[in-house]
Amino acid sequence: MNDLFLLFWSVMIFASIAWYGFLLFYVGFKGGREIIVMTKAFDKRDALEKKSEPN
Repeated sequence: MNDLFLLFWSVMIFASIAWYGFLLFYVGFKGGREIIVMTKAFDKRDALEKKSEPN
């Protein structure tokens, strides 16, 4: 019984660490891509505004 208890909690701990690691990289990757897309959109918007400004 004690071995089963130890095995269960060991699996739960390692599974939670793996899940946390997956989420950390997944959210980081998605966020990084979104920042790149947002930066390009802002650069394009600024270029259009600068082009349409009267001299």
